[in-house]
Parts: sequence; structure tokens; C-alpha cells
Amino acid sequence: MNALMNSIMALQTAFQQVQNLAKGPGATKLIALKPLLESSSLELGKEFTRILQILQPGPRQKTERKLGQRLKWPFQKADVEQILQLLERHKSALIFAMNSDQM
Repeated sequence: MNALMNSIMALQTAFQQVQNLAKGPGATKLIALKPLLESSSLELGKEFTRILQILQPGPRQKTERKLGQRLKWPFQKADVEQILQLLERHKSALIFAMNSDQM
């Protein structure tokens, strides 16, 4: 879980920095970054929404919690690894695009 949270926070920080660049005075020079930023925003938004839906307890889970039953981590190891790969892929692509635009 720590690896997942750390990756999400690192990507969020990188994404915020990239968005600031895209809105700044040199934004017109960011040829590679702008389309990537839009597509990454869409895909990551969908993935984060999916993760939040899995993590948020539904009415049944709230009832179970009230009854004192243990809640299980909803992701399997393979699920977490897949999410980490997706996050790393987007982070690498953003860094590559930033470097390309600065050349």
C-alpha cells in the first residue's frame, strides 16, 4: 500500500508541475507535452475514479464495519502492480515530453 500511495503522490506532484508549465508563459513551446497531458489526464482520471470506487465502502461494507468484521484490502498483488505500472508509464511519458520540449 505504501508503494501505491508513494507512486500516486509522486505522479500528482509531477502532474501539478507539468500543468503549471502548460499554463505558464512558455506554454506555446510545449508541443509534445500538451497532447500527452490531455490524454494522461483522461486515462488517470478514469483509473483514480475506479480505485476510489473500490476503496470507498458501500452500504453493505459500512454495515459489516459496524458489526466489527475485518475489512480486507480490496486489491490483489497483481492489481497493485498493474496500477503501479500505469502510474510509472505516465510519469515517464510526462518526463520524456518535458525533456523533448526543452530541447
